[in-house]
Formats: sequence, structure tokens, C-alpha cells
Amino acid sequence: MTEALTEIFRQSRAVLLDFDGPVCSVFAGLPAPVVATRLKQLLQDEGAELPEDVAELDDPLKVLRRTADFAPGLVDKVETAFMAYEVEAASCAKITPGARELLEACVETGRSVVIVSNNSEPAIETFLGLANLRERVAGVMGRPIGNPAEMKPHPGSVLRACEMVDVPPGEAVLIGDSDFDMQAAANAGTRSIAYANERGKEVSLAQAGADAVTMSMQELAKAIRTSW
Repeated sequence: MTEALTEIFRQSRAVLLDFDGPVCSVFAGLPAPVVATRLKQLLQDEGAELPEDVAELDDPLKVLRRTADFAPGLVDKVETAFMAYEVEAASCAKITPGARELLEACVETGRSVVIVSNNSEPAIETFLGLANLRERVAGVMGRPIGNPAEMKPHPGSVLRACEMVDVPPGEAVLIGDSDFDMQAAANAGTRSIAYANERGKEVSLAQAGADAVTMSMQELAKAIRTSW
């Protein structure tokens, strides 16, 4: 697998990095199910009747995405509340082992890094600042505020990230830990590397179309340096 990773990086001038997972565990201090519950309570307080599938959701991003379907008039309220919770969570998030090494490897080899995430830009910027990583990142492309339908797997944020660093999609690689990341990469025409941070995810992420799979950010840092 290391050879496959090295070859992907050899052909890539830009690294597009998902935030929650590859960079940090955003909701380590403020659990995602807690945030999801708060957002659902907000919807109910505003008079919305939760569909059965939404009532069972424990992922705040999925709650936001579904809000656009059954309560579009409340998207802005949910978005605003969610962003505040994300910033709170980011202030106590835990950095992913190997993430700092990967960013340093990109700097050493002249590769631009853009964070491409369904999390909000204020939360991402908060974490990068606290972790002293902002200077290692060329840009941040968070979710399109007020338009949940354009979150990954929609290719928009991936394509805008490529434009930000003036690199064509075919010369960029997206590193992520979800099916949506792999699908967004395919939709945008970039390569993809799946970060399988939980046992069993390597199979599902490969099935989702990942060009390569790793369970170690340190392995990616090594592959970046080897490819240079």
C-alpha cells in the first residue's frame, strides 16, 4: 500500500485535507450526539415536527442537511447555532496523531494544503490557530453556509479548493475518512486517499471508491516525503 500512496503523491501538487478525522477529532470534548440533540431541540422549540429519521439522528451535520428538506425556513437558525457549537468543540478538539507530521511533509515538499470540510470555517480556523498549524495551510474551504445541499459529496468545495491554489483537480488528492469524501473526490476528478480511523472502515471506504487506504497519518507523511 505504501507504494500506491507514494505514487499518488508523486502525481499530486496539492493535498486537500478533510478536517474532522484526518486533522483532529472535532467533537472529542463536545460529543456530536450532544450537539445533534441540541439542534433537534432548537427545531422543536421553533415549532418544527421532526420526521422519524431525523429524531433518531446523532450526527449534527445530518440534522443540518435534513433541515433543508423538512424545515427550510429554519436552516439559518440551525446553521447559526451549529456554528457556535462547532467553535466551542474546536477549542477542545484533539489533534489526530500524525496530522502535524503530514502538514510538515507537505511544506517540506512544496505541496499546497487546503482544508476541505463540511465543518464551518470559523471552527476550522479556531482549531488551526490553537494548534499553531495555520501557517502550514494555504487555505480553508468550509461548508457553504446556508446551502447544506452543496456539502460533500457535492464537488463544489473540492473544485473551489483546487482553484484557490491554482492546481487542476487531476493534480490534487483528497484525504478523508468518509464515503462522502471519496464520492466528492470522484465527482470533482481528484484522486482520493481514505483514512480508515476505525476498524472495518478500510473496507467500506475502498468500496466507496478510494484510490488508496491507510490507517496511519504517519504513513501518509512518509509517503509524501518518499515521493519527492
